[in-house]
Amino acid sequence: MPTPLPSTIQPIPRPAARAAPRAAAHPRRRQRGAGALGVTVLLLLTMSVVALYLNRGLLFEQRTSANQLRATQAFEAAEAGIEWATGMLNAPQAVDAACTLSAASASGSFRRRYLLTDATTTDFAIATTVLPGCKVDGGVLTACSCPAVPGSGTAVAALGAAQQPGFTVRFETVVTDPATGATDHEAVRVVAWGCAAQAGACTAASAADPNADGVATVSTIVKLAPALRAAPATPLTCGLNCNLSGSYNIVNLDPLTNGMLVNAGETVTQGGGVTLTTLPGMPAQNSIVATDDTLKNVASADADCSNSGIFQQYFGAPIEEYASSPSTKKLSCGSSADCTSKLLDAYDDGWRSFFFESDVQLAGNHTLGSTLEPVILVTENNLKITGTWEITGLIFSNNSEWDNLGTGSSKLNGAQLSCANYKNNGNGTITYDPDALRNARRMSATLVRVPGSWRDW
Repeated sequence: MPTPLPSTIQPIPRPAARAAPRAAAHPRRRQRGAGALGVTVLLLLTMSVVALYLNRGLLFEQRTSANQLRATQAFEAAEAGIEWATGMLNAPQAVDAACTLSAASASGSFRRRYLLTDATTTDFAIATTVLPGCKVDGGVLTACSCPAVPGSGTAVAALGAAQQPGFTVRFETVVTDPATGATDHEAVRVVAWGCAAQAGACTAASAADPNADGVATVSTIVKLAPALRAAPATPLTCGLNCNLSGSYNIVNLDPLTNGMLVNAGETVTQGGGVTLTTLPGMPAQNSIVATDDTLKNVASADADCSNSGIFQQYFGAPIEEYASSPSTKKLSCGSSADCTSKLLDAYDDGWRSFFFESDVQLAGNHTLGSTLEPVILVTENNLKITGTWEITGLIFSNNSEWDNLGTGSSKLNGAQLSCANYKNNGNGTITYDPDALRNARRMSATLVRVPGSWRDW
């Protein structure tokens, strides 16, 4: 028989050892968390290294940009020095110690002060021991200095202690033959130093300083581009007719032009009171050339001088180019008093090349020009002179009348060019002056850059 079940069921006791495995699981979970933390820390370190590298690159780019900015400022300052010096050399007015154009200054023009230091010649005698210059603030010249040529040593521009961009320039002779030391007397080398921020003047010492904050050096050669390319070979040249009467004198004692006196495209009419003076032993009438077909053809095709035919033969460019030259003063007048006043005022301001947009009427007793600094008077219109003038240089006009009222006794030392006709029935003298014409060519010239001569350091 089966064994009967007990009447009371006893609970089965739980083994005490079963709780041990659950308690032992916690250390294994902590070990897995420590690995994740290590990975996280490694990632953070990697990101920090990458951030530091990127920041280093940013700092490098910022420094590079700052250096590039200072280098560009210095280069532009040096280039501004070249442009400033070229413009000042082409300004006819006198300058003072602050480089201000001033007719009242007794030191002469910028060109006269630094390139023509020999007052007896128009060949360049360059002052190489002077460094004029300026400070620049926001594209505006805030201070400039044009020191006088020193007896010894070097004179440097006094520009103050402000930390601003600036430049100084120096002029050097251009050697054409190193073996003989021959130089070009119509060219000059302009060297400019530019600084991004400099207390005082920016000079060659600044360029040589390794700690200088942005320095550039630029140089170029500028050369004379004469307005008058070829001087006339006679005291009087008429595109059409030359009418000489009254007590009038024409003189040419220059052997290089064979003492020629008059050259006309058509007729030369000579009154009994006219005196012709040429080289000794040469008949005066042989020094007059009339019916010059070449001259006549050019003048006939350009009766009002508007095509600049005869003008271009001597000036090598259209008359409009001469009128727009920076060294030419444009004038317009309506009466003899107006023309005389405007011309004399411009001459006193330092101008030596003139272009009249109107007829020219000159009256009174005045002196204009000298052999060393002659004048050039140009008009497409008519010119009339009365009174007693003494003019040294070259006159070009359409039709000219000298002393037409029979008053005064004017003189011209140089040459007269008339596009069409010329007439004189008063007193007066035209004397051919080759020195004045040569100097007119030099003094009216503008200085322009020579292609290929620019360089920087």
